[in-house]
Amino acid sequence: MAIATLWPVEKQASAAEWSAAPSLSVKGAYNSNLLLNSGNNEVFGYWITPAVRFKGATESLDVEGETRGDFVHYFGDQDREFTNMYFPLRASYRSERHTIGFEGGFTRDNTLRGELQSTGLVLGFTQRNMWTAAPTWKIGITERLSWQSRYQFLDASYQDGQKFGLADYQVHGVVAGPTYNISELDQIHVTGEFTRVRIPLAGLESTYYGAQGGWTHDFGHQVTGSISGGGRLVNSTQDLPAIPGILGVLLGRTADSAVTSHEIIWVYHASLRKQFERSMIQIEGSREINPSGFGRLLQTDRVGGSFSHNLTETLTVSLNGALYFVSGITTTRNSVPLSQTRFFSVGPTISWKFAQWWAVDVAYTYGERAVDELDQRNSANSTFIMLTYTGDKWSVSR
Repeated sequence: MAIATLWPVEKQASAAEWSAAPSLSVKGAYNSNLLLNSGNNEVFGYWITPAVRFKGATESLDVEGETRGDFVHYFGDQDREFTNMYFPLRASYRSERHTIGFEGGFTRDNTLRGELQSTGLVLGFTQRNMWTAAPTWKIGITERLSWQSRYQFLDASYQDGQKFGLADYQVHGVVAGPTYNISELDQIHVTGEFTRVRIPLAGLESTYYGAQGGWTHDFGHQVTGSISGGGRLVNSTQDLPAIPGILGVLLGRTADSAVTSHEIIWVYHASLRKQFERSMIQIEGSREINPSGFGRLLQTDRVGGSFSHNLTETLTVSLNGALYFVSGITTTRNSVPLSQTRFFSVGPTISWKFAQWWAVDVAYTYGERAVDELDQRNSANSTFIMLTYTGDKWSVSR
């Protein structure tokens, strides 16, 4: 987990201002292989997405959030109807030397969206409920030196999880360390991390802790880069319940027991961003430790990039892509084996704001999932067209 301010702090407002911006999107979608596996998974569908974004600011307080829902129906080889809900919240309170922040909320989405984007692992298709809370505290020690700390809580549960072989999990983590501005162009930081992950259904409890250092540099000409890395010592304990009868005697499981494992994982993150007058390009690479509904900790190596260009004031084109390599961590005698999985996706998007409150987006995505050890390779072509109406912003100020 990296420590960062919730968002750039702009010039403080001289008065309080509160606003809300409603919107409504309607999307038609096609996917040739919704589940990214063998079988008949071609679907058509529609999404209806009402949303309200709200924001408030005073001289010392910023609050920002959203209420959004996706009402989705797929039909074709897969007939599915579901609802996604998003309630993110961010807040920041500033004093002369201290900044206290919060980021969290509730998300109900499906495993082929949120979980796939974070871990790179395709887990099947069901709904996931996730609660998150991440309070932060930053204190300025000198003009150049500050101390930042962050606590993270995460609780994930799956609808009909046991039916799909998915396990609920809970995460508690702490990250803290100093940040020092060497100059106007360079910043370094050192952080220590401790994280505990509990997966009750698998009888697994894992902790990983370690330290890392990082450097951020402004190269000028609107080019910025950052790099960080360090080690994590991962310790896992898995409970093995006794097996009654002769089978327990044969397997040596006549009493409750536990097995442990230890592993060192090196993690890193690097990014480079270039801002042009009308374009932006960013590339990044990382290795992260992620909990998963698979009932295991995962090591996710990811390389990705994005590009956007404003053709006109109303027309924007963009391209996004990412390549994931996913493998399991802390294998014990009772762990479910996990072959290394490769997932790749890439796709362009065209956005056109053709009126003051109206916009249309057209996108195509190619996705591929491969497990070389099992000689599996599945791909999908998907596309959508989305019409969005953004209403007039409601605001109150004093």
